[in-house]
Amino acid sequence: MMRSKDLKPSEPAKILVIGEDSNLQWSDKVTEVAMFADYYFRSFPEDDGERSRNVEARNLFNHIAFLTLNRVKSQEIYITNLCNDQLTPAPKGKRVLITEEHALRGVSHIEWLLEQYPTIEYVLAMSLQTNYWLQKLGFYGDDKKFIEEAQPRRKGLENMSDPFYQPVNGKAFESICGNIYDATNHPVKVIPIVAAKDYPLKGRNKELFTEAYDKIRNYFRK
Repeated sequence: MMRSKDLKPSEPAKILVIGEDSNLQWSDKVTEVAMFADYYFRSFPEDDGERSRNVEARNLFNHIAFLTLNRVKSQEIYITNLCNDQLTPAPKGKRVLITEEHALRGVSHIEWLLEQYPTIEYVLAMSLQTNYWLQKLGFYGDDKKFIEEAQPRRKGLENMSDPFYQPVNGKAFESICGNIYDATNHPVKVIPIVAAKDYPLKGRNKELFTEAYDKIRNYFRK
């Protein structure tokens, strides 16, 4: 079974970024390094597929730079996924389901990382499903309404051959994005942000999350 590797910083880490899962929505394969983050430090490739990965990596680091007002260097960012294991691919157009077993393993890994990297001050947690599991499993927050609305619908869970994640309320993420939380067991701030693929904000996302992103930027401005 393939696993995505974490991108480890070359300098003392200040930020931990948590993506969703190792599978790509358009592929059954897993990324070698979480969210193609290693491509950010490579020269721009000539191959089309390699170029798209490089662009995704640049968008990822630009996302973090935008939110933090460039106060954190790229070499001070640790990047992982809630789930680095290969998961059962979802049906076309659906989101891969992270099982509770995989989520528990992911949260344990995150807790361990924060012990190993005590210089980390902020955790940027991407996407609805990631934040659902982080709250459900007690890593941060205890918003019962959010947890109830973000839990997977039975329809996706019971699709045995191709399970997928579909929340009870697709708008649940709007209630937490941009909030600043305290982690339960560590002296770090946890900030829910949109998934890597949804940055730069545009269209409906721009309308929904610009205010939340202004709130995050104002937090780092202080």
